Amino acid sequence: MITLYLDSVGVFAPGLAGWPASRNILAGNAAYTWQDTPPVAPPILAPAERRRAIPLARLTLSTAYEALQGATHKDGQQIASVFASSDGDSQTVIQILDGLSEPEPDVSPIRFANSVHNATAGYWGIATSTMLGSNCISAFDDSFAAGLLEAAAQVADEGLDVLYTASDARFLEPMSELRPIAVDCAVSLLLAHERSPESIARLEIGLTPHSATAPLPAWLPAVFASCPAARALPLVASVAAAREETLAFDYLGRTLSIKVTPC
Repeated sequence: MITLYLDSVGVFAPGLAGWPASRNILAGNAAYTWQDTPPVAPPILAPAERRRAIPLARLTLSTAYEALQGATHKDGQQIASVFASSDGDSQTVIQILDGLSEPEPDVSPIRFANSVHNATAGYWGIATSTMLGSNCISAFDDSFAAGLLEAAAQVADEGLDVLYTASDARFLEPMSELRPIAVDCAVSLLLAHERSPESIARLEIGLTPHSATAPLPAWLPAVFASCPAARALPLVASVAAAREETLAFDYLGRTLSIKVTPC
């Protein structure tokens, strides 16, 4: 069992435009209304990097920056990071495949650089100038749980504060027929090895046999179930409601168990 503390949260998804605006919705104290995910421009990126960044990176870094800003006593240079995404940026991959299918194939160097799974981590490193490690995780539909376990292990083993972000973007045609992710969603958790005045929850994380997944909040549209990163929403809903409970998430045929205790 790993015990750690959650200091702050970032979230962006349709109808959930940031933690302060979404907290009452997630807690069940305000009605949910579908609104398309607004275009985001992470202020942590310089203008030139912001223009180059792929949509998934802009969404991910906006969410991560929100979580970082929520912990006023933390310095981004002193925080390790973990990024999880089931598939990375599918839109860039589609653009590259379209370019390769032309009579005279052409692939932009910027598109190629943006197509790799750790592109977002690269943008984060540039933005924060951190010298600490940044891991990128992919485990298909179980990517949220896999990334959270990686981040928790770093907190426990290395005594680091870790900013963990799970994010996925919609797939466009024709790849949407093979991978029908229909919602953009990103959730960031700033995890600490010690409790601070800003800590909002204690998390106790462990692995158990068998497989189980916490259901999404009943008020969310069913389309959210298509997005692996949205599996983080039951956890942040529990935190928003200051509710003590134990949640279970599929993790490669086993269960990642998370006991949430409000601070």
